[in-house]
Amino acid sequence: MKAYKFIFLIVLMTGTTFITSAQKMVFPGQEWLKYENAADAGFSKSGLDSLYQQLNQGSAAFVVEINGKIVVDWGETSRRFILTSARKSLMSAMIGIYVGKGKINPNSTLAELGIDDIQPLTEIEKQARVIDLMAARSGIYLPSAYAPQGMINNLPARGSAKPGEQWLYNNWDFNTLSTIFNQQSGKDFFEAFQDEIAKPLQMEDFRLFDTYYRYEQDKSKHPAYLFRLSARDLARFGHLYLNEGKWKGKQIIPKDWVAKSTSAYTKDTDRFQNFGSYGLLWWIMEIDGVKTFYASGAGGQRVYVIPELDMVIAHLSNNYQESRLGEEEVNDLVKLVFKAKVGKQNKKAKLVKQSTPVKTISTKMIDTQAVAAFQGTYQHPRVGIMKIKLQNEELILEAGIGNFHLMPINNDTFFVEDIEMTATFKSGSAEQKFKIENVFNSKRQIEKLVFYY
Repeated sequence: MKAYKFIFLIVLMTGTTFITSAQKMVFPGQEWLKYENAADAGFSKSGLDSLYQQLNQGSAAFVVEINGKIVVDWGETSRRFILTSARKSLMSAMIGIYVGKGKINPNSTLAELGIDDIQPLTEIEKQARVIDLMAARSGIYLPSAYAPQGMINNLPARGSAKPGEQWLYNNWDFNTLSTIFNQQSGKDFFEAFQDEIAKPLQMEDFRLFDTYYRYEQDKSKHPAYLFRLSARDLARFGHLYLNEGKWKGKQIIPKDWVAKSTSAYTKDTDRFQNFGSYGLLWWIMEIDGVKTFYASGAGGQRVYVIPELDMVIAHLSNNYQESRLGEEEVNDLVKLVFKAKVGKQNKKAKLVKQSTPVKTISTKMIDTQAVAAFQGTYQHPRVGIMKIKLQNEELILEAGIGNFHLMPINNDTFFVEDIEMTATFKSGSAEQKFKIENVFNSKRQIEKLVFYY
């Protein structure tokens, strides 16, 4: 019997799993297939019109797929946005894969793994297990990287709960899992994700360049692991879970791990009660009586897996412009999808290739001598520190949320990939030097960054 199967026999579980025996599953290839007419997927035009009207209120990209075929393909579905906390469900998948390989034992304690931090862990804290961190029940209340102010304000006193006793949504638990993964697997987390998930699933927009370890060494040794991902690639990840971790005949994530990690470990999630129950880095809830489990990130970054409808829904907001939807607002979009689904799929429906153009801009050869002066550390009025680096004859913007290519328009103006605004460099006065100015459009969105060097 494999180690992970034995572990699950001795772990006390609550709740139920939602994985069911699905019909023969269809998988996207290099491109998704899409219903030419949504009515053939059983969706009403009036219902989808109501959905599209609501999507115009702040969403950036929205994908609905039924059994591997796209029904709704709205917005910039090929554009990569920051996943925020939806990243954590990707970690759950990767840990599950390496539990299956016998490399990670969910019952290992931090003491056994030699895990510590800047503020040393107590002997009691070191008894927290990997599975406690995944369930947000470590009892370790320490500062962490990439923690929003609400999370910081909500930290209880150290030692107020023992490992496993109390649920608390805390980035210390989630971030430390990347250290554990890298140590126990012997691989870099992002490279392993590329090899184990992105490549087999044929993600169209994923690049290793779009992943980023965010260190805040004054708070913790353990970095946040950040992703930029497109909605259509996020839907592929959801589709992997819809098919119980299997992709085109290959079991990528152990089936029982998918079931256990998307079952409720904690039903009372305190101030997160409107999110539902919590599993192992997955949320679980019912929406209009329909069971779903989902990955959730601040601002509306979501992927919902709905096994009883053979459905996946991916939603992303434009968090580069601080556009955001609340939990209830995204759930309302899901309700509109359910309402629009009025019939069965037509097995003879005409399918077309989903083809979302990726935005590009004509580029010129960069004059590395001319732009060398642009390198340095700049201060943004809201984001904080940004760095400009010359790397492999290319300018790179490092913004604390990741690295971004600067694509030259001319020698002092660049297009910032993914963020999709221009960056202009100007020689500044002593007072302006190494500061950044925002230039807004009529909608009060930032359309240009001015870097004074």
